[in-house]
Amino acid sequence: MPYTRRISVADAAGTGYPHYKAGMPVGIESATMLSGYLEDGAHPPLHVHDVDQFFIVLRGSSTMWLAHDPHQTKAGEVIYIPARYPHGSDNHSGVDEHHIELMVPGVRPGEPLLHPVESADAVQLPAASPYVTNVSAPATEESSHERRWVLADASTGIDTARITAVERTRAGGEREPVTQDTDRLVLVTDGQVNTEIAAQPDLVPAEAVIVIPAGVPHRIWSTSSAPVRYLDIDLQTPAAYADLAPAA
Repeated sequence: MPYTRRISVADAAGTGYPHYKAGMPVGIESATMLSGYLEDGAHPPLHVHDVDQFFIVLRGSSTMWLAHDPHQTKAGEVIYIPARYPHGSDNHSGVDEHHIELMVPGVRPGEPLLHPVESADAVQLPAASPYVTNVSAPATEESSHERRWVLADASTGIDTARITAVERTRAGGEREPVTQDTDRLVLVTDGQVNTEIAAQPDLVPAEAVIVIPAGVPHRIWSTSSAPVRYLDIDLQTPAAYADLAPAA
């Protein structure tokens, strides 16, 4: 499997909603990732998902409706939207908007990505509430060459994903290959990173996602003097997929 997937409008297709295109760079058991492009004038209507969603704004801005509440998005934000929470977007900013929609866990084959709803009042809101986060607060961890911001984890009520924003200002990183029990996604937003996954080296540019399945040895580092920024995403494999594994 290709461990690195590009994120490009060239790979996007129409969604059935005017001025809104999307691609699917990642579709695994633990997460489905859509790359969305809202052209000026786009208006995806209110809808809900059966799973949690993280809406990651890469470029541009739009008005996101969270039930009845409008929120003006901006680049660098991560917006958590709980499962079954109605939301939609309007882009009347005059410029195109580019975002990532990360659905956790992954949407199972044959199941719909979303369910349109007539209004926010037609849906019983879940107990969890949306929230917006970014890297404007002080870093959670800081060293001479790297800063990290924990944007979502168990402390924020999320037990399916841990999302950390990473900014590396000097060459460095993981020196030896590591493995982990969870799937890992690395969404590169600025600069480029060096990778070695299952002994395969690569140089990954911005606007690409690295998919590292659980148990695969890997390391990620930087040889560039230019700043590198990425989102490091750890995912739990949903228990529902355990039934698909062959019997021991």
